[in-house]
Amino acid sequence: MTSSLYQSSSRTMKRYFYNEAEGRLRAGWRIVLFFVALAGIGNALIFGIQAIIGGRPAPGLGRDFLMIGTLAVVMTTLLPLGRRFLDKKDAVSLGLRFDGLAVKDLVFGWLLSGVMAGAFFGILLASGMLTIESFAWNTGAFLAPVLGSFVLYILVGWWEELFFRGYLFDNLVAGLGMVMAIVVSCVLYGVVHMSNPNASLLSGTIIVLFGWLRLYGLLSTKQLWLSMGMHMGWNFFQGPVFGFGASGHEGFHLIQHTLEGPAWLTGGEFGPEASIVTIGIVLLALGAMRAWSRGVQPHLRTVDP
Repeated sequence: MTSSLYQSSSRTMKRYFYNEAEGRLRAGWRIVLFFVALAGIGNALIFGIQAIIGGRPAPGLGRDFLMIGTLAVVMTTLLPLGRRFLDKKDAVSLGLRFDGLAVKDLVFGWLLSGVMAGAFFGILLASGMLTIESFAWNTGAFLAPVLGSFVLYILVGWWEELFFRGYLFDNLVAGLGMVMAIVVSCVLYGVVHMSNPNASLLSGTIIVLFGWLRLYGLLSTKQLWLSMGMHMGWNFFQGPVFGFGASGHEGFHLIQHTLEGPAWLTGGEFGPEASIVTIGIVLLALGAMRAWSRGVQPHLRTVDP
């Protein structure tokens, strides 16, 4: 009888960790293991590189490239391994089929984000809440930081979309169903950004909306490329091009300006994601994404097996 109880208890415990019907760990444990591997390996590499170069780089592009570049490399390496050994699927099935349509989605997402950031800039300028002070191109020393920022934000958009709208969301859907996965993913995205400099409850709430914006890119096209293009473009245009804070982070700005007015309108030091003006811009962007996904080769937008 003791043996029978032990076997029954063992089977019960196993069900908490392992889905026998699917032949793999349950979704929650897959997410935990993948995140631990990403954070552990990423931090170990960063500390190792810092030891080799003699310490942590000073604030600026050098430090940003160390942190973001390492995360991007680790994420790119771990993703196919996690998909194969934890999820029992391939990485392409997350929405990474690369073809001509993927390029179009990337470019459209990039340009749409540029229009979004430009619209925010224009609204503040027209309303008198923004005053232009100077332009970096007048100094003659702007090409290198622009290119550096361009590459940096490509890496940011790449690794964050692979994790949040790729690996994490796919496993949330498997474990919780579509509706709850959308809610949890968007809220978690907002909560994570609450640790950024100058974050507020408003900025966190608006970033929840941005989480839905990016998820809509995935759900409407069945691929990650539109979301990636928008993520890469939004960070680049709001920060280096139009001179706002990029989710609370400061860096090189082509346009130097001052803001006048309450932070809930101007975004303050956090940037456009802390302004209620951005809510309307995001809603208009959702309409543009809907039209794009339905109008550009919709017959090719199929889910990978």
